Amino acid sequence: MKLSVLPFAVSALLCGGIVHAQDATDHDGHNRLRLHFSKSSETDLVTVVVGDFQQSPENNYLVGATWGHNLSDTLFGLPFPMTWHLGVQWFNEQGYQPDALGATAFIKANYRMRVPWTQKHIDLGLGEGLSYVDRIPMSEQRDFAKKGPDIHSEKLMNYLEWTVDLPLRQFQSLEPLFQGGIEDMSVGFIVWHRSSIFGAFADTKGGVNFMGFGFEAKF
Repeated sequence: MKLSVLPFAVSALLCGGIVHAQDATDHDGHNRLRLHFSKSSETDLVTVVVGDFQQSPENNYLVGATWGHNLSDTLFGLPFPMTWHLGVQWFNEQGYQPDALGATAFIKANYRMRVPWTQKHIDLGLGEGLSYVDRIPMSEQRDFAKKGPDIHSEKLMNYLEWTVDLPLRQFQSLEPLFQGGIEDMSVGFIVWHRSSIFGAFADTKGGVNFMGFGFEAKF
């Protein structure tokens, strides 16, 4: 799996102002909890963000939960609210090896973008940090094994997360859902990505993508 120029492309898109966001509503919340399900994919990170999905031979998947908290309203003065996150994952290895557990810690830049020709908006997120697993996923092991018999991945790797979420409170018919201190909820798409960033964390470049869907509550 190649580490792409995704962070730079996203920044260019947002700063270019193709579709600017409206000001954030008062229903953002300071804390957030995300639950997600993602399957391993052979898709390169360059095209994975547009929904291209090629199932891995192992067909393994993960179930994860992430806790986040507001960090800053801007990123160096740019309109990207920042959050910090801690996550845990359970990997189902489909019998190829014992199932595994993982943990992530990362900082995330967020951006609210209005959908063209509507008054609705979506939330984009790009996170960067670290991922640790107690057993390297089989799909990741295979990606490194292709590069040579003595080439292998590491338990501690770079982590990148890409999310596209649809906040639900903007739909008036769903207003009754928001009880008990929940300020907003969203459903969306997530790319969960581990990589060595060109060999900085392992013998050579390599990694794995997990793609899926999640649910997030803000309170």
